[in-house]
Amino acid sequence: MRKSAILCLLGACFALGGMTGDGCQQIGSGLPVDSDDPAIIIPVGVSEETFVRVFRVDLRKHPNTERISWDFGDGGVSPGLSLNDGREVRHTFVGAGTFTVTVHLFGPRDYVNNTGPQLIGTGSLPVTVVGPNRAPSADFLVTEIESVDGSPVNAGRRFDARLSRDPDGFIASYAWDFGDGTSGEGQLVDHSYESSGRYVVRLTVTDDRDAIATITRSVLINLPPSAQFDFDITGGNLLTVNFDASASADPDGTITQYRWNFGDDSVEGFGSTVSHTYAAPDDYTVTLTVTDDLGQSTSTSRVVEVNGIQPFVRSATPDLGEVGETALDVSIEGENFEPDATVLLQFGANTITPTAVAFDNASRLRATFDLQNAIRGDYDVIVNNPLGGTVTLSDGFRVVSPDLVRLTTSLGEIQIQLVPDAPITTENFLQYVVDDFYDGTIFHRVIPDFVVQGGSFLPGNVQQQPVRPPIQNEFSPLRSNIRGTLAMAKLPNNPDSATSGFFFNLADNSSNLDNQNGGFTVFANVTQGLEVVDAMAAVELNGEQPVVDIVLISAERE
Repeated sequence: MRKSAILCLLGACFALGGMTGDGCQQIGSGLPVDSDDPAIIIPVGVSEETFVRVFRVDLRKHPNTERISWDFGDGGVSPGLSLNDGREVRHTFVGAGTFTVTVHLFGPRDYVNNTGPQLIGTGSLPVTVVGPNRAPSADFLVTEIESVDGSPVNAGRRFDARLSRDPDGFIASYAWDFGDGTSGEGQLVDHSYESSGRYVVRLTVTDDRDAIATITRSVLINLPPSAQFDFDITGGNLLTVNFDASASADPDGTITQYRWNFGDDSVEGFGSTVSHTYAAPDDYTVTLTVTDDLGQSTSTSRVVEVNGIQPFVRSATPDLGEVGETALDVSIEGENFEPDATVLLQFGANTITPTAVAFDNASRLRATFDLQNAIRGDYDVIVNNPLGGTVTLSDGFRVVSPDLVRLTTSLGEIQIQLVPDAPITTENFLQYVVDDFYDGTIFHRVIPDFVVQGGSFLPGNVQQQPVRPPIQNEFSPLRSNIRGTLAMAKLPNNPDSATSGFFFNLADNSSNLDNQNGGFTVFANVTQGLEVVDAMAAVELNGEQPVVDIVLISAERE
Protein backbone atom coordinates (compact mmCIF):
# COMPACT_ATOMS: atom_id res chain seq x y z
CA MET A 1 0.00 0.00 0.00
CA ARG A 2 1.39 3.47 -0.98
CA LYS A 3 1.21 6.20 1.52
CA SER A 4 0.10 9.60 0.19
CA ALA A 5 2.40 12.53 0.71
CA ILE A 6 1.66 16.22 1.02
CA LEU A 7 3.87 19.03 -0.21
CA CYS A 8 3.07 22.22 1.72
CA LEU A 9 3.72 25.16 -0.50
CA LEU A 10 2.51 28.73 0.16
CA GLY A 11 -0.43 27.49 2.11
CA ALA A 12 -1.55 25.05 -0.69
CA CYS A 13 -1.38 21.29 -0.37
CA PHE A 14 -0.84 18.99 -3.35
CA ALA A 15 -0.94 15.15 -3.16
CA LEU A 16 2.34 14.05 -4.69
CA GLY A 17 2.80 10.43 -3.62
CA GLY A 18 5.92 9.30 -1.85
CA MET A 19 6.61 10.80 1.52
CA THR A 20 9.62 12.02 3.45
CA GLY A 21 10.07 11.72 7.14
CA ASP A 22 8.80 15.27 7.72
CA GLY A 23 5.70 14.71 5.60
CA CYS A 24 6.79 16.81 2.58
CA GLN A 25 7.66 15.57 -0.96
CA GLN A 26 11.32 15.67 -1.90
CA ILE A 27 11.66 17.55 -5.15
CA GLY A 28 13.43 15.43 -7.72
CA SER A 29 11.42 12.24 -7.35
CA GLY A 30 9.65 13.25 -10.58
CA LEU A 31 10.66 15.86 -13.13
CA PRO A 32 13.56 17.93 -11.78
CA VAL A 33 13.40 21.71 -11.45
CA ASP A 34 15.59 23.37 -14.10
CA SER A 35 17.45 26.00 -12.08
CA ASP A 36 19.04 27.30 -15.28
CA ASP A 37 15.70 28.07 -16.81
CA PRO A 38 13.73 30.05 -14.17
CA ALA A 39 10.26 31.33 -14.68
CA ILE A 40 10.11 34.90 -15.90
CA ILE A 41 7.77 37.38 -14.20
CA ILE A 42 6.63 40.31 -16.29
CA PRO A 43 5.10 43.45 -14.65
CA VAL A 44 2.13 44.59 -16.69
CA GLY A 45 1.67 48.27 -17.52
CA VAL A 46 1.17 49.83 -14.05
CA SER A 47 3.63 52.41 -12.58
CA GLU A 48 5.26 52.07 -9.20
CA GLU A 49 3.19 54.97 -7.90
CA THR A 50 0.21 52.76 -7.17
CA PHE A 51 -0.26 50.01 -4.64
CA VAL A 52 -2.18 47.86 -7.19
CA ARG A 53 0.14 45.89 -9.48
CA VAL A 54 -0.41 43.25 -12.23
CA PHE A 55 2.09 40.47 -12.91
CA ARG A 56 2.26 37.90 -15.76
CA VAL A 57 4.44 34.80 -15.92
CA ASP A 58 6.06 33.75 -19.20
CA LEU A 59 5.22 30.03 -19.75
CA ARG A 60 6.94 29.53 -23.08
CA LYS A 61 9.78 27.60 -21.47
CA HIS A 62 7.39 25.70 -19.23
CA PRO A 63 4.57 24.50 -21.54
CA ASN A 64 3.60 21.66 -19.19
CA THR A 65 2.46 24.04 -16.46
CA GLU A 66 -0.96 23.27 -15.03
CA ARG A 67 -0.90 25.02 -11.64
CA ILE A 68 0.65 28.34 -10.55
CA SER A 69 1.29 29.74 -7.05
CA TRP A 70 2.30 33.34 -6.24
CA ASP A 71 4.02 34.86 -3.19
CA PHE A 72 4.02 38.69 -3.30
CA GLY A 73 6.56 39.23 -0.51
CA ASP A 74 4.30 41.36 1.68
CA GLY A 75 2.49 38.46 3.31
CA GLY A 76 0.01 38.08 0.50
CA VAL A 77 -0.18 34.78 -1.49
CA SER A 78 -2.28 33.28 -4.30
CA PRO A 79 -1.68 29.49 -4.11
CA GLY A 80 -2.65 26.64 -6.50
CA LEU A 81 -4.24 28.73 -9.24
CA SER A 82 -5.32 27.18 -12.53
CA LEU A 83 -3.47 28.07 -15.69
CA ASN A 84 -6.15 30.53 -16.72
CA ASP A 85 -6.36 32.19 -13.30
CA GLY A 86 -2.66 32.15 -12.42
CA ARG A 87 -0.94 33.22 -15.63
CA GLU A 88 -1.78 36.91 -14.93
CA VAL A 89 -2.63 38.13 -11.41
CA ARG A 90 -3.50 41.42 -9.74
CA HIS A 91 -2.28 42.22 -6.22
CA THR A 92 -2.74 45.20 -3.91
CA PHE A 93 0.32 45.76 -1.73
CA VAL A 94 -0.17 46.69 1.90
CA GLY A 95 2.14 49.71 1.68
CA ALA A 96 5.24 51.21 0.16
CA GLY A 97 8.50 49.27 0.03
CA THR A 98 10.61 46.85 -2.01
CA PHE A 99 9.18 43.32 -2.17
CA THR A 100 10.36 40.05 -3.78
CA VAL A 101 7.55 38.60 -5.86
CA THR A 102 7.96 34.81 -6.39
CA VAL A 103 6.09 32.43 -8.76
CA HIS A 104 6.07 28.61 -8.56
CA LEU A 105 5.04 26.50 -11.59
CA PHE A 106 3.67 22.96 -11.22
CA GLY A 107 3.38 20.30 -13.97
CA PRO A 108 0.58 17.73 -14.55
CA ARG A 109 -0.25 14.84 -12.23
CA ASP A 110 1.26 11.45 -13.19
CA TYR A 111 -1.68 9.06 -12.95
CA VAL A 112 0.39 6.08 -14.19
CA ASN A 113 2.83 6.31 -11.31
CA ASN A 114 0.25 7.87 -9.07
CA THR A 115 2.39 10.93 -8.28
CA GLY A 116 1.18 14.48 -7.68
CA PRO A 117 2.07 17.68 -9.54
CA GLN A 118 5.81 18.29 -9.70
CA LEU A 119 7.46 21.71 -9.20
CA ILE A 120 8.91 22.46 -12.63
CA GLY A 121 9.92 26.13 -12.37
CA THR A 122 10.42 29.03 -9.96
CA GLY A 123 11.08 32.72 -10.64
CA SER A 124 11.37 35.89 -8.60
CA LEU A 125 11.35 39.63 -9.24
CA PRO A 126 12.17 42.51 -6.85
CA VAL A 127 9.38 45.08 -7.03
CA THR A 128 9.53 48.63 -5.67
CA VAL A 129 6.19 50.06 -4.59
CA VAL A 130 6.04 53.74 -3.86
CA GLY A 131 2.32 54.33 -3.89
CA PRO A 132 0.44 57.43 -5.00
CA ASN A 133 2.20 60.75 -4.35
CA ARG A 134 0.70 63.06 -1.74
CA ALA A 135 1.05 66.71 -2.68
CA PRO A 136 3.27 69.03 -0.58
CA SER A 137 1.99 72.12 1.25
CA ALA A 138 3.51 75.58 0.81
CA ASP A 139 3.81 78.15 3.59
CA PHE A 140 6.18 80.97 4.49
CA LEU A 141 6.89 83.77 6.96
CA VAL A 142 8.02 87.33 6.20
CA THR A 143 10.26 89.28 8.61
CA GLU A 144 12.28 92.47 8.46
CA ILE A 145 16.00 92.27 7.76
CA GLU A 146 18.16 93.69 10.55
CA SER A 147 21.48 95.42 10.06
CA VAL A 148 24.58 94.68 12.15
CA ASP A 149 23.47 97.13 14.86
CA GLY A 150 20.02 95.50 15.07
CA SER A 151 18.11 98.26 13.27
CA PRO A 152 15.71 97.27 10.44
CA VAL A 153 16.88 97.55 6.83
CA ASN A 154 14.36 99.71 4.99
CA ALA A 155 12.49 97.88 2.19
CA GLY A 156 14.37 94.64 3.00
CA ARG A 157 12.50 91.45 3.84
CA ARG A 158 13.48 87.88 4.73
CA PHE A 159 11.31 85.13 3.25
CA ASP A 160 11.33 81.84 5.19
CA ALA A 161 9.70 78.74 3.64
CA ARG A 162 10.65 76.30 6.41
CA LEU A 163 6.98 75.90 7.30
CA SER A 164 6.41 74.08 3.97
CA ARG A 165 5.99 70.30 4.24
CA ASP A 166 5.89 67.12 2.09
CA PRO A 167 3.99 64.26 3.81
CA ASP A 168 5.64 61.38 1.93
CA GLY A 169 9.00 62.59 0.72
CA PHE A 170 10.88 65.87 0.63
CA ILE A 171 10.63 69.25 -1.03
CA ALA A 172 13.17 69.45 -3.80
CA SER A 173 12.89 73.13 -4.77
CA TYR A 174 11.54 76.47 -3.55
CA ALA A 175 10.76 79.11 -6.19
CA TRP A 176 9.88 82.72 -5.29
CA ASP A 177 8.12 85.43 -7.26
CA PHE A 178 8.58 88.62 -5.22
CA GLY A 179 5.85 90.52 -7.04
CA ASP A 180 8.16 93.24 -8.37
CA GLY A 181 9.35 91.45 -11.50
CA THR A 182 12.15 89.57 -9.73
CA SER A 183 12.42 85.98 -8.53
CA GLY A 184 14.57 83.82 -6.29
CA GLU A 185 15.20 80.26 -5.17
CA GLY A 186 15.88 78.64 -1.83
CA GLN A 187 14.25 77.84 1.46
CA LEU A 188 15.45 81.07 3.14
CA VAL A 189 16.05 84.16 0.98
CA ASP A 190 16.50 87.90 1.51
CA HIS A 191 15.11 90.46 -0.91
CA SER A 192 15.26 94.26 -1.05
CA TYR A 193 12.56 96.22 -2.84
CA GLU A 194 13.34 99.34 -4.83
CA SER A 195 10.24 101.28 -3.81
CA SER A 196 7.31 101.21 -1.45
CA GLY A 197 4.06 99.48 -2.28
CA ARG A 198 2.00 96.39 -1.68
CA TYR A 199 3.46 93.32 -3.41
CA VAL A 200 1.91 89.88 -3.95
CA VAL A 201 4.63 87.30 -3.22
CA ARG A 202 4.19 83.77 -4.58
CA LEU A 203 6.01 80.68 -3.30
CA THR A 204 5.99 77.48 -5.37
CA VAL A 205 7.37 74.28 -3.85
CA THR A 206 8.08 71.08 -5.79
CA ASP A 207 8.53 67.72 -4.10
CA ASP A 208 10.84 64.85 -5.03
CA ARG A 209 8.16 63.36 -7.33
CA ASP A 210 7.37 66.64 -9.11
CA ALA A 211 4.13 67.48 -7.30
CA ILE A 212 3.79 71.22 -6.67
CA ALA A 213 2.00 73.54 -4.28
CA THR A 214 1.77 77.33 -4.24
CA ILE A 215 0.80 80.07 -1.79
CA THR A 216 0.63 83.85 -2.12
CA ARG A 217 0.84 86.58 0.48
CA SER A 218 0.59 90.34 0.31
CA VAL A 219 3.67 92.19 1.58
CA LEU A 220 3.59 95.90 2.39
CA ILE A 221 6.84 97.79 1.81
CA ASN A 222 6.93 101.31 3.17
CA LEU A 223 9.98 103.49 3.76
CA PRO A 224 9.49 105.34 7.06
CA PRO A 225 9.13 109.11 7.15
CA SER A 226 11.65 111.33 8.90
CA ALA A 227 10.57 113.54 11.81
CA GLN A 228 12.30 116.88 12.34
CA PHE A 229 11.26 120.16 13.90
CA ASP A 230 12.53 123.57 14.92
CA PHE A 231 11.14 126.00 17.48
CA ASP A 232 11.44 129.62 18.53
CA ILE A 233 10.16 131.83 21.33
CA THR A 234 9.14 135.27 20.15
CA GLY A 235 6.66 137.96 21.08
CA GLY A 236 5.69 139.46 24.40
CA ASN A 237 4.82 136.17 26.14
CA LEU A 238 8.03 134.21 26.57
CA LEU A 239 6.07 131.14 27.72
CA THR A 240 4.68 130.66 24.20
CA VAL A 241 6.76 128.45 21.87
CA ASN A 242 6.26 128.18 18.10
CA PHE A 243 6.98 124.74 16.59
CA ASP A 244 7.64 124.03 12.91
CA ALA A 245 7.84 120.46 11.49
CA SER A 246 8.04 121.40 7.79
CA ALA A 247 11.52 119.81 7.60
CA SER A 248 9.94 116.38 8.11
CA ALA A 249 9.56 114.31 4.93
CA ASP A 250 8.43 110.95 3.53
CA PRO A 251 10.77 109.51 0.84
CA ASP A 252 8.07 107.52 -0.97
CA GLY A 253 4.79 109.21 -0.13
CA THR A 254 3.29 111.98 1.92
CA ILE A 255 2.99 112.77 5.63
CA THR A 256 -0.65 112.70 6.63
CA GLN A 257 -0.38 113.55 10.34
CA TYR A 258 1.84 115.62 12.64
CA ARG A 259 1.20 114.92 16.35
CA TRP A 260 2.84 116.93 19.17
CA ASN A 261 3.39 116.00 22.82
CA PHE A 262 4.48 119.21 24.52
CA GLY A 263 5.91 117.49 27.62
CA ASP A 264 3.71 119.27 30.15
CA ASP A 265 0.74 116.85 30.38
CA SER A 266 -1.36 119.15 28.23
CA VAL A 267 -3.61 118.12 25.33
CA GLU A 268 -1.68 116.99 22.23
CA GLY A 269 -1.35 119.32 19.27
CA PHE A 270 -1.74 118.56 15.55
CA GLY A 271 -0.40 120.18 12.40
CA SER A 272 2.92 120.89 10.73
CA THR A 273 3.16 124.24 12.57
CA VAL A 274 1.72 124.83 16.05
CA SER A 275 2.12 127.21 18.99
CA HIS A 276 1.91 126.21 22.62
CA THR A 277 1.82 128.31 25.78
CA TYR A 278 3.33 126.74 28.91
CA ALA A 279 2.03 127.45 32.38
CA ALA A 280 5.47 128.00 33.93
CA PRO A 281 9.14 128.15 32.98
CA ASP A 282 10.90 124.80 32.87
CA ASP A 283 12.76 122.41 30.60
CA TYR A 284 10.22 120.39 28.59
CA THR A 285 10.81 117.34 26.41
CA VAL A 286 8.74 117.85 23.26
CA THR A 287 8.01 114.87 21.01
CA LEU A 288 6.89 115.06 17.38
CA THR A 289 5.36 111.97 15.73
CA VAL A 290 4.75 111.99 11.98
CA THR A 291 2.68 109.37 10.13
CA ASP A 292 2.80 108.72 6.38
CA ASP A 293 0.06 107.77 3.91
CA LEU A 294 0.65 104.04 4.50
CA GLY A 295 0.39 104.30 8.29
CA GLN A 296 4.08 104.15 9.29
CA SER A 297 5.19 106.53 12.04
CA THR A 298 8.46 108.04 13.21
CA SER A 299 9.08 110.12 16.33
CA THR A 300 11.75 112.55 17.49
CA SER A 301 12.20 114.48 20.74
CA ARG A 302 13.97 117.67 21.78
CA VAL A 303 14.36 119.48 25.09
CA VAL A 304 12.85 122.97 24.97
CA GLU A 305 14.00 125.45 27.61
CA VAL A 306 11.13 127.75 28.48
CA ASN A 307 12.17 130.71 30.61
CA GLY A 308 9.27 133.14 30.43
CA ILE A 309 9.67 136.64 31.81
CA GLN A 310 8.36 136.21 35.37
CA PRO A 311 10.43 134.68 38.17
CA PHE A 312 9.89 130.95 38.69
CA VAL A 313 11.08 128.66 41.50
CA ARG A 314 11.66 125.03 40.54
CA SER A 315 13.28 123.55 43.67
CA ALA A 316 15.22 124.12 46.88
CA THR A 317 18.21 121.89 47.69
CA PRO A 318 18.49 120.66 50.38
CA ASP A 319 14.75 120.78 50.94
CA LEU A 320 14.86 120.40 54.74
CA GLY A 321 16.72 121.64 57.79
CA GLU A 322 16.75 120.82 61.49
CA VAL A 323 15.48 123.02 64.27
CA GLY A 324 18.43 124.53 66.15
CA GLU A 325 20.81 124.39 63.16
CA THR A 326 21.78 126.67 60.29
CA ALA A 327 20.75 125.66 56.77
CA LEU A 328 23.76 126.75 54.77
CA ASP A 329 23.74 127.53 51.03
CA VAL A 330 20.25 126.33 50.21
CA SER A 331 20.27 126.34 46.40
CA ILE A 332 17.06 127.83 45.00
CA GLU A 333 16.70 126.84 41.33
CA GLY A 334 14.38 128.57 38.90
CA GLU A 335 14.24 131.21 36.17
CA ASN A 336 14.40 134.98 35.73
CA PHE A 337 15.88 135.87 39.11
CA GLU A 338 17.13 139.44 39.47
CA PRO A 339 20.39 140.36 41.24
CA ASP A 340 18.50 142.10 44.06
CA ALA A 341 15.94 139.31 44.55
CA THR A 342 14.91 138.54 48.13
CA VAL A 343 14.00 135.16 49.63
CA LEU A 344 11.93 134.08 52.63
CA LEU A 345 10.37 130.93 54.09
CA GLN A 346 6.76 131.07 55.25
CA PHE A 347 4.66 128.52 57.18
CA GLY A 348 1.32 130.00 58.18
CA ALA A 349 2.14 133.01 60.35
CA ASN A 350 5.74 131.87 60.78
CA THR A 351 8.34 133.55 58.59
CA ILE A 352 12.06 132.86 58.34
CA THR A 353 14.21 135.41 56.56
CA PRO A 354 17.66 134.39 55.37
CA THR A 355 20.80 135.62 57.01
CA ALA A 356 22.39 135.84 53.56
CA VAL A 357 21.31 135.67 49.91
CA ALA A 358 23.73 135.25 46.98
CA PHE A 359 22.78 135.80 43.33
CA ASP A 360 24.63 133.24 41.19
CA ASN A 361 22.69 133.84 37.97
CA ALA A 362 19.15 134.25 36.68
CA SER A 363 18.52 130.55 37.35
CA ARG A 364 19.99 130.13 40.85
CA LEU A 365 20.00 131.90 44.22
CA ARG A 366 21.79 130.66 47.35
CA ALA A 367 20.36 131.43 50.80
CA THR A 368 21.36 130.68 54.41
CA PHE A 369 18.67 130.28 57.09
CA ASP A 370 19.06 130.34 60.88
CA LEU A 371 16.66 127.67 62.22
CA GLN A 372 17.57 128.14 65.90
CA ASN A 373 14.04 128.87 67.08
CA ALA A 374 12.11 127.74 64.00
CA ILE A 375 8.72 126.08 64.16
CA ARG A 376 8.52 122.62 62.59
CA GLY A 377 6.52 122.44 59.36
CA ASP A 378 6.43 122.68 55.56
CA TYR A 379 7.40 126.17 54.43
CA ASP A 380 6.70 127.93 51.13
CA VAL A 381 9.78 129.31 49.39
CA ILE A 382 9.03 132.86 48.23
CA VAL A 383 11.26 134.81 45.84
CA ASN A 384 10.61 138.49 45.16
CA ASN A 385 12.09 140.31 42.17
CA PRO A 386 12.02 144.07 42.78
CA LEU A 387 11.26 144.70 39.09
CA GLY A 388 9.66 141.45 38.01
CA GLY A 389 7.15 140.23 40.58
CA THR A 390 6.93 137.55 43.25
CA VAL A 391 6.81 133.75 42.91
CA THR A 392 6.10 130.96 45.44
CA LEU A 393 7.17 127.29 45.60
CA SER A 394 4.56 125.72 47.88
CA ASP A 395 5.92 123.44 50.64
CA GLY A 396 9.36 123.75 49.12
CA PHE A 397 11.34 123.55 52.39
CA ARG A 398 10.66 121.49 55.51
CA VAL A 399 11.88 122.38 58.99
CA VAL A 400 12.15 119.24 61.07
CA SER A 401 13.07 118.13 64.55
CA PRO A 402 16.48 116.49 64.88
CA ASP A 403 14.90 113.35 66.36
CA LEU A 404 11.27 112.90 65.22
CA VAL A 405 10.00 110.70 62.38
CA ARG A 406 6.39 110.05 61.39
CA LEU A 407 5.48 106.65 59.93
CA THR A 408 2.21 106.68 58.01
CA THR A 409 0.91 103.09 57.68
CA SER A 410 -2.20 101.48 56.23
CA LEU A 411 -3.43 101.08 59.84
CA GLY A 412 -2.64 104.61 61.04
CA GLU A 413 0.18 107.01 61.98
CA ILE A 414 3.04 106.39 64.39
CA GLN A 415 5.45 109.04 65.68
CA ILE A 416 8.85 107.89 66.91
CA GLN A 417 11.63 109.78 68.68
CA LEU A 418 15.24 108.82 68.04
CA VAL A 419 17.61 108.24 70.96
CA PRO A 420 20.58 110.62 71.36
CA ASP A 421 23.28 108.03 72.10
CA ALA A 422 23.26 105.76 69.00
CA PRO A 423 24.55 108.19 66.34
CA ILE A 424 25.59 105.60 63.75
CA THR A 425 22.22 103.83 63.90
CA THR A 426 20.04 106.95 63.94
CA GLU A 427 21.97 108.56 61.07
CA ASN A 428 21.60 105.37 59.03
CA PHE A 429 17.85 105.23 59.71
CA LEU A 430 17.34 108.93 58.92
CA GLN A 431 19.17 108.57 55.62
CA TYR A 432 16.87 105.73 54.58
CA VAL A 433 13.92 107.98 55.53
CA VAL A 434 15.24 110.95 53.50
CA ASP A 435 15.87 108.65 50.52
CA ASP A 436 12.20 107.52 50.62
CA PHE A 437 13.50 103.94 50.87
CA TYR A 438 10.80 102.89 53.33
CA ASP A 439 7.88 104.32 51.31
CA GLY A 440 5.74 101.46 50.03
CA THR A 441 7.45 98.71 52.06
CA ILE A 442 5.49 96.29 54.25
CA PHE A 443 5.66 94.94 57.78
CA HIS A 444 6.38 91.39 56.69
CA ARG A 445 6.77 89.63 60.06
CA VAL A 446 4.37 89.73 63.01
CA ILE A 447 4.78 87.65 66.18
CA PRO A 448 2.11 88.62 68.75
CA ASP A 449 3.49 89.54 72.17
CA PHE A 450 6.96 89.71 70.66
CA VAL A 451 7.77 91.92 67.62
CA VAL A 452 6.46 93.57 64.42
CA GLN A 453 9.23 93.74 61.80
CA GLY A 454 9.50 95.83 58.60
CA GLY A 455 11.76 97.98 56.46
CA SER A 456 13.10 95.25 54.14
CA PHE A 457 10.27 93.87 51.96
CA LEU A 458 7.88 95.16 49.29
CA PRO A 459 4.33 93.87 48.69
CA GLY A 460 4.34 90.29 47.49
CA ASN A 461 7.08 89.56 50.03
CA VAL A 462 9.73 90.75 47.57
CA GLN A 463 12.94 91.63 49.40
CA GLN A 464 14.23 95.15 48.76
CA GLN A 465 18.01 95.29 48.67
CA PRO A 466 19.63 97.86 51.02
CA VAL A 467 21.42 100.78 49.39
CA ARG A 468 24.13 101.23 52.05
CA PRO A 469 26.54 98.85 53.75
CA PRO A 470 25.81 97.26 57.17
CA ILE A 471 26.49 99.39 60.23
CA GLN A 472 28.32 98.85 63.49
CA ASN A 473 26.23 97.50 66.38
CA GLU A 474 25.54 100.16 69.07
CA PHE A 475 23.69 98.11 71.68
CA SER A 476 23.72 99.58 75.19
CA PRO A 477 22.19 98.05 78.35
CA LEU A 478 20.89 101.56 79.03
CA ARG A 479 18.55 101.08 76.03
CA SER A 480 16.75 97.78 76.56
CA ASN A 481 14.30 96.07 74.18
CA ILE A 482 11.18 96.91 76.14
CA ARG A 483 7.63 97.52 74.93
CA GLY A 484 7.26 100.56 72.62
CA THR A 485 10.90 100.68 71.50
CA LEU A 486 12.33 100.23 67.99
CA ALA A 487 15.49 98.22 67.33
CA MET A 488 17.50 97.28 64.25
CA ALA A 489 17.07 93.82 62.71
CA LYS A 490 20.21 91.93 61.70
CA LEU A 491 21.51 88.58 60.51
CA PRO A 492 21.96 85.66 62.94
CA ASN A 493 25.39 85.43 64.58
CA ASN A 494 26.51 88.73 63.05
CA PRO A 495 26.18 91.73 65.42
CA ASP A 496 27.36 94.26 62.79
CA SER A 497 24.93 93.29 59.98
CA ALA A 498 22.04 95.79 60.39
CA THR A 499 21.00 97.70 57.23
CA SER A 500 17.41 98.93 56.69
CA GLY A 501 15.32 96.41 58.67
CA PHE A 502 13.85 97.35 62.05
CA PHE A 503 11.20 96.08 64.47
CA PHE A 504 8.81 97.28 67.17
CA ASN A 505 8.99 95.54 70.54
CA LEU A 506 5.44 94.52 71.52
CA ALA A 507 6.47 93.41 75.01
CA ASP A 508 9.45 93.52 77.35
CA ASN A 509 11.93 91.44 75.34
CA SER A 510 15.02 92.60 77.23
CA SER A 511 15.88 89.25 78.77
CA ASN A 512 16.00 87.75 75.27
CA LEU A 513 17.03 90.41 72.74
CA ASP A 514 19.48 92.25 75.00
CA ASN A 515 21.50 89.08 75.41
CA GLN A 516 21.84 87.51 71.95
CA ASN A 517 23.84 88.37 68.81
CA GLY A 518 25.64 91.20 70.59
CA GLY A 519 22.34 92.70 71.73
CA PHE A 520 19.80 94.36 69.42
CA THR A 521 20.34 98.13 69.19
CA VAL A 522 17.36 100.17 70.35
CA PHE A 523 17.38 103.47 68.44
CA ALA A 524 13.91 105.01 68.95
CA ASN A 525 10.78 105.07 71.13
CA VAL A 526 7.13 105.32 70.08
CA THR A 527 5.81 108.67 71.27
CA GLN A 528 2.44 108.57 69.45
CA GLY A 529 0.45 105.73 67.89
CA LEU A 530 1.38 102.74 70.06
CA GLU A 531 -2.21 101.58 69.55
CA VAL A 532 -1.45 101.35 65.82
CA VAL A 533 1.50 99.06 66.60
CA ASP A 534 -0.83 96.90 68.71
CA ALA A 535 -3.31 96.81 65.80
CA MET A 536 -0.53 95.39 63.61
CA ALA A 537 -0.05 92.57 66.11
CA ALA A 538 -3.75 91.73 65.95
CA VAL A 539 -4.11 91.16 62.17
CA GLU A 540 -4.86 87.75 60.65
CA LEU A 541 -1.65 85.83 59.99
CA ASN A 542 -0.41 83.08 57.74
CA GLY A 543 2.40 81.81 59.93
CA GLU A 544 4.26 85.01 60.78
CA GLN A 545 3.14 86.91 57.67
CA PRO A 546 0.01 89.10 57.60
CA VAL A 547 -2.69 87.78 55.26
CA VAL A 548 -3.33 91.38 54.14
CA ASP A 549 -0.21 93.52 53.71
CA ILE A 550 0.44 96.19 56.34
CA VAL A 551 1.95 98.93 54.18
CA LEU A 552 4.36 101.62 55.37
CA ILE A 553 2.95 104.33 53.09
CA SER A 554 5.55 106.96 53.97
CA ALA A 555 8.31 107.75 56.46
CA GLU A 556 9.02 111.47 56.94
CA ARG A 557 11.07 113.57 59.28
CA GLU A 558 8.98 116.05 61.23
